[in-house]
Amino acid sequence: PATSMAIIASATMSVGVARGFNCAKQLAQSRRSFQPRWTQSSLASASAPPHFRSVGTTTASFRRASSTCFVASDGATEATSSPPAETKSTTSSADNTDDDEIEQTAQNSLSITGSLPPPLNFGGLSYLDTTSLTSNKSHRVIFILGGPGAGKGTQSERIVDTYKCVHLSVGDLLRTGAERADYPHADMVKECLVQGNIVPVELSLGLLRIAMDEKADEEDAGYGSRIFLVDGFPRNYDNVQGWMENMPSYTAVLGALVYNCPMEVLEKRIMTRAETSGRSDDNLDSARRRFDTFQKQTEPVVRALERLEDLQAGKNSEGSQLKIVNIDGTGTVKDVWKATEAAMDTYVRNDVLTANNNLLKAIEEGDIEKFTDLCDGKLEIDPVFEGPTPSSISNAQVDIQNGTKAMVSYDRNIKDGLTVRETREWNHGPTGW
Repeated sequence: PATSMAIIASATMSVGVARGFNCAKQLAQSRRSFQPRWTQSSLASASAPPHFRSVGTTTASFRRASSTCFVASDGATEATSSPPAETKSTTSSADNTDDDEIEQTAQNSLSITGSLPPPLNFGGLSYLDTTSLTSNKSHRVIFILGGPGAGKGTQSERIVDTYKCVHLSVGDLLRTGAERADYPHADMVKECLVQGNIVPVELSLGLLRIAMDEKADEEDAGYGSRIFLVDGFPRNYDNVQGWMENMPSYTAVLGALVYNCPMEVLEKRIMTRAETSGRSDDNLDSARRRFDTFQKQTEPVVRALERLEDLQAGKNSEGSQLKIVNIDGTGTVKDVWKATEAAMDTYVRNDVLTANNNLLKAIEEGDIEKFTDLCDGKLEIDPVFEGPTPSSISNAQVDIQNGTKAMVSYDRNIKDGLTVRETREWNHGPTGW
């Protein structure tokens, strides 16, 4: 909710309060400047913002993998793989391309963003109106992808701590589901795990949906409308197909964070991790097999998601619903976090601007009940409401602070040429923003 009404200053610098309302406190000024959407063509370096793809980027393509979701008998979740291969870069060979497969997967996955409408414009900023997700109780999802040792787990922990997201690993859910007394397919999943067989993707996604529903229904969560980080999924084309057959009615995929890191760096990290992790798959042979699997099976999925982003952007003047962000994972944890944070701010901005726009609609429509629902209960609001107030917005800026607080500033033209600068403070709480 908004914790305060706006400070308003007209062109003559006089200070007043928003039309029809008095606020209990003034807003603190934003502590850091708004960070614009990055569009450079290279991957995010250790000291640079993440790479948001531009429309029309040419993408590589790959042969389709034949497996679905596989859970090894030692507990490590992975897809079936080819023999180990020496690989020095996450950029796959042109010899391994299949543009038709990528195009078909992208075309078949256009509804992966669920009920999200095309992007809108708020004062010069493109954003997704997430009102339908809240009303439909659809889960917000971001895929977390990258090779073994690329930093997915480390960055996910930081995202959860800062943005209060929920981190879910399909492999972990399968192992837990196999032991659940109330799960009707527990015996089947357990047998697959014990024998090292493929787990049907429908079962994997069923457990994922159960986990999301349970987390969303937690009464003491403290944060509503949370984003779910789905780690290591989709791993291949069959996973994408399974998602499209089972999940769009319950979820909206906002995008993917893809951590790119060359094999030589991953090897060093995995061997360092092996000293303390106790994981049976933390060895060079296993790492090389997993990296080879990632290149052959998961990277084509990333290319298909990027193509899907392009297709959506081609239909909408404000861009695409899906946002795929490539992040260079070779830097320090702190440096990679800077790029991750910038990407997450962009995803969170959708909910913040949706709330702010709905608040302005309530003012314009004279809906005091809707307005009150979006405001902090501690606000002292003048009950006098002067009716509909049409306005237009320009020069908007958004500053996401520490994941759960945001400042939104913009110029609002009310009537008769009167333009005011409003700044609103938003907090992420039990009912969302």
